[in-house]
Amino acid sequence: MSDRETDPTRTAAPRRRRRLSLTVVLIVLGGLLVVGGVAGAGMWHFSTSPLLCNSCHIMKPYVEAWKTSSHKDVTCVQCHYPPGFRDTIWVKYQAITQVAKWATQTYSSKPFAEVEDASCLRSGCHDRRLLQGKVTYKRGIIFDHAPHLEEPRRGRQLRCTSCHSQIVVGTHIQVTETSCFLCHFKGMKTAREITPVATCTGCHTAPKGDIEVAGRTFNHEQMLQRGVSCDKCHLNVVEGDGAAPRERCFSCHNEPEKLQKYTDGAFLHEFHVTGKNIECSRCHTDIQHRLPPRMQPPSVDAPGAPPAGRAGRS
Repeated sequence: MSDRETDPTRTAAPRRRRRLSLTVVLIVLGGLLVVGGVAGAGMWHFSTSPLLCNSCHIMKPYVEAWKTSSHKDVTCVQCHYPPGFRDTIWVKYQAITQVAKWATQTYSSKPFAEVEDASCLRSGCHDRRLLQGKVTYKRGIIFDHAPHLEEPRRGRQLRCTSCHSQIVVGTHIQVTETSCFLCHFKGMKTAREITPVATCTGCHTAPKGDIEVAGRTFNHEQMLQRGVSCDKCHLNVVEGDGAAPRERCFSCHNEPEKLQKYTDGAFLHEFHVTGKNIECSRCHTDIQHRLPPRMQPPSVDAPGAPPAGRAGRS
């Protein structure tokens, strides 16, 4: 038997070196995992930051609009990523594909995002909005969220973004009134009268008390009690027909098989409004709804007016 086989110090040395090497390898791997985890967490945090959105030049106008909007303290992902881990992972995958498109210069110059109702109605945001009942919007317009979201309107299931525009620059996620007018007035105007959805008093309350119009005293409540419709006095308060020109389809589509669906109104609304959260103004022309300037009494010095002191004489 050799001295090497009988000397315990010679057999223990290789074992110590192997243990030391294994320890070093484990420490290095652990360090790499920690660094990778920190880097991964940093990338995850960066990917949820508005800084990432603002790094793409086509998004800068929308980020600037967000900075001045009522949602400026809400990060992009809270609206654009629906709640739930699985949905977040899916949107992350979509974001990665967008980065790839940006790197290969194959992205669209018309960014579009789908903001789910679940994002708006998540806990801590607008989860109690449907319970508020009727609220007053702007100049005394009565509005209730519940019937608009819980029941189909004119046979269409609306989404939050049907009224709250997603990407109109300068009005980030604000109410787009033209969408309201399209729904309430499209096809409701004839040559002689207007019969808006929900009627005029469904959105407006009658002004209280007497008012002066063209030198005469007028009371709205009395006229409504007599059954006089608003459009008998308020002329030209609706302009436009809200048409959806076929040419507007070309801004998003160029496939013949899709363009053939142009006449299928039910399918188009189901797919675009209910399915894809696309706002109405993408397809329809605007309908304007406003009061014309108030009539003023004629001046005694106006051209054609009778001289002062002769009014009423033949």
